[in-house]
Amino acid sequence: MTGYAQKSVESENYTLFCEIKSLNNKFLELKFKLPPFLFGIENKLRQMLKSSIKRGKVEVFIRVDVKENLEFDFIKSLLKRYYNIVKVIERETDLKVQVSISELLSLRNLLGQRDDYSFIQIPDQKIIDVFTQTLGAFQYSRQIEGNNTKKDLIKYIKDINNSLKKIDKKCPKVTQRYKKQLKEKINELLDNKVDESRLMMEVGILASKVDISEEISRINGHISKMFDLINSNESCGRELDFIIQELNREVNTIGSKVPDFTVSEEVVLTKTSLEKIKEQARNIE
Repeated sequence: MTGYAQKSVESENYTLFCEIKSLNNKFLELKFKLPPFLFGIENKLRQMLKSSIKRGKVEVFIRVDVKENLEFDFIKSLLKRYYNIVKVIERETDLKVQVSISELLSLRNLLGQRDDYSFIQIPDQKIIDVFTQTLGAFQYSRQIEGNNTKKDLIKYIKDINNSLKKIDKKCPKVTQRYKKQLKEKINELLDNKVDESRLMMEVGILASKVDISEEISRINGHISKMFDLINSNESCGRELDFIIQELNREVNTIGSKVPDFTVSEEVVLTKTSLEKIKEQARNIE
């Protein structure tokens, strides 16, 4: 299920930003992007996220923006460090090296970056607090989308139920129509000399072939289960995936058993609704 939230906490020396966003995914996939000096707390945040989310591709971004005075001190310390390195090289090689400030700062690419502001002391609890606030807002955004998805699912399930009722109502008429067509065909072939008992037997065979009472019963059971799932507070996305597969199988069976145009129309509408439910089920945890 998609979701997004961002929170920030400001202190005397820095501002701490936290952002969480997610996209639909069949399984749970977590990606963290933290400053290097915060790597130690990543596992704790990961466990907090796993306890709250079951599906989705979730990305977490945490950024620290230091205040201008600290940033100035930091850059100044870098320049001094790199300048001292250049002086050591001059002494040991008898070379005279002239470098600009920008060239000194570019030495970070050779000597290892030190601009992670690891000198800032940020208590773990402060990071956990801003992460918890962001996670709460993130879950709220997902809940809003979940309510909208629930409304759509209920509509699609009701559409399936309506099509199913129409199919169930049409089947006896289909059997009667085939009985009439069969009788007319046999009369035509045998010059109205037809064995009525034989005709009834053939009609009975046909009726048994187009009998879809078991399929309808199973579909009704699946629909009832779907209503229970989406009205519960439990994770139901994967179970919905399974039920959709079962419903597709039953609907396909009805379509093959009853080769009638009016029934086929309802079968197509039902499969369309099932496809929409399948798409929405990816948004559900």
